[in-house]
Amino acid sequence: MLLLALVCLTIGASALAEEKERETIALGSKGELVVRVQQRLMDLGFYAYKPTGSYQAVTRRAAMAYERAANARQDGRITPQEQDELFSSLAVRAPYTAYIPLTFTAQTTPFVVTGELWDWAEVKTQLTTGETYTVTNCATGESCQMVYRDGENHAHMTPAAEYSNLQMVKKWLGESNSYYKVAVTVDIGERKVAASMQFDNAAAHVYFQGSTSHVLGMADVEHNSLVKRAAGR
Repeated sequence: MLLLALVCLTIGASALAEEKERETIALGSKGELVVRVQQRLMDLGFYAYKPTGSYQAVTRRAAMAYERAANARQDGRITPQEQDELFSSLAVRAPYTAYIPLTFTAQTTPFVVTGELWDWAEVKTQLTTGETYTVTNCATGESCQMVYRDGENHAHMTPAAEYSNLQMVKKWLGESNSYYKVAVTVDIGERKVAASMQFDNAAAHVYFQGSTSHVLGMADVEHNSLVKRAAGR
C-alpha cells in the first residue's frame, strides 16, 4: 500500500509539473504554440489572418470570439486547459459565412515607380524609430507618410498622424484586416528602396529584400515576389 501511495504521489507530482510547464498564452506571447493556436482558430473560422507566432490584438479578438461562442470567460487568455478544449474534437466552430476575402496583390498594371533592392539587414540600421518615411505605391504612384516603429524580421510602420495617410493606406489595402499586399517603395535618405507592404488596421508590415515573417523566421514568398517586382525585376 505504501508503495502504491508513493507511485500515485509521483504520478500526481509529474502531472502537476507538466501542467506548470505548459503556459497560458496571452498578449505578448510568442512562439510555436501561438502559431498552433492561430492556425487552430483559423481552422475553426475565428481567425482570418496569416499565423505570425506573435499574440497581439488581432489574435486576442479571435480568441475572445471563440470564447464567446464556447460560452467561456472572455478575456483572451488561453490556459492549458482551454488549449486542450480548443484542440479537441468538441471545439465550437464559427457560423458558416459565404464571405471569402479576395486579394488584389497581383498589380497587373505596369508599375510607374520602382526602387532598388536593399537588404533588410542593412535597411534596419538606417531606419530610425519615430521617424517619418515616404511610401509610394508602385502601380499608382500615390504616396503617403508612414512612421517607423520597430522591426526584427521586417519593418513595422503606422500611418503618420494626418488622417489622409490612413485613408491612402486603406485605399491600397482595404478597410479591414486582410491578406492584401502591395508593391511599394520607401524613401530612405536619398534612396528609393523596393518593398512590399501589408496592413492589419493597426500597423503595416513592410518587407524588404531578405525580410522574413514572424512565423519561425520563415520567408514570405508573396512578399519576396512583390519586392522584386517593386525593383523592376
